[in-house]
Amino acid sequence: MSSSRPKPRYLASSSTSSYSASDSDLSSSASSSSVRHSMDSTQRPAVQVAVLRCLRCARAEEITSTDHPSSSGMVQIGTNIYYCNRCAKMVGYT
Repeated sequence: MSSSRPKPRYLASSSTSSYSASDSDLSSSASSSSVRHSMDSTQRPAVQVAVLRCLRCARAEEITSTDHPSSSGMVQIGTNIYYCNRCAKMVGYT
C-alpha cells in the first residue's frame, strides 16, 4: 500500500508550485501572526522564595517574600547579610 503525501507548497516561487497566494492572503496571515507577547507583559507571582544564608556558619533557610527573617531564626545585620540566631548570640548581635 502506498499512501500519497501532499506536495510541499512554497510561497517563494509560484511558477513551480500549483499553489499561489495573493498579496492580500500573505498580508492578512502576517498581521495575525505578528502579535507577540513579551516576557514583561506576564505577571510575576505575588510571593517569591529567597534563601538566607548565615554569614558565619553558612546555615541556610528558605523564606518567602511575605515572611520576616526573624521568623525563620535569622538576624539581619545588613542589606542581604544575615546571621543565624546561634551565631548572632556568639558575636553579640542579640
